[in-house]
Amino acid sequence: MHLLYADDSGVVSDPNTKYSVLAGFATFESQTYWIQKAIDSIMEKHLGRTDIELHASPIRSGKGFWRSIPKATRESILTDCLSYIKANYPRQFILFGAIVNNKHECVSEELFSQLTSRFDKFLKRKFIKHNESARGLCIFDKTKMENQYQNWSRIYQTLGNRWNEKLNNFAEVPLFLDSSISRSIQLADLIAFSLYRNFEHSDDTYYSIIKDCFDKEKNQIHGLYIAE
Repeated sequence: MHLLYADDSGVVSDPNTKYSVLAGFATFESQTYWIQKAIDSIMEKHLGRTDIELHASPIRSGKGFWRSIPKATRESILTDCLSYIKANYPRQFILFGAIVNNKHECVSEELFSQLTSRFDKFLKRKFIKHNESARGLCIFDKTKMENQYQNWSRIYQTLGNRWNEKLNNFAEVPLFLDSSISRSIQLADLIAFSLYRNFEHSDDTYYSIIKDCFDKEKNQIHGLYIAE
């Protein structure tokens, strides 16, 4: 089964925020152990410990625990994690992301419908063209949108989304994990943060590393949606 780990970045209700992001990566279920091992190794290398959560915003800004960590070390942690993603695309990581300008209506649903639709089509292509497993599951960070995401997913699976497309390849409605206990959710947070920094602040420091890792076929990018 393919798992899509996703997290958001940007606040729709904040009038000072222009963009909202929902993004993450798909991987086969057998890869999650190796992902955790790799991220733990990066944390061990830079901090000498593996019990600290990888959370992009406080790492970059130096808040909380990260206040005492040198900026160069913090930046190295972020770029090493993103470089690990890049080095293991597409074998271990296939990225998906949706970026929507907050001037649009129904931003949260647009983000969710775009991400889930693109993941579902990825699974369909796997089945049709490569005869691979076509079942998938979305796993999100804990969020106040939990009930809404599950309701939308149920509707999309039975009645279809706004394009009248049913999510036929989902094994279940989305699941939700506390990011503090999942390295995969933490990586999804980093991916979403990278997109947010690029579009909200014109800072491609992080996005430039992973920009070629989104789902694509024959140079046509399927995994990234941008609504200016």
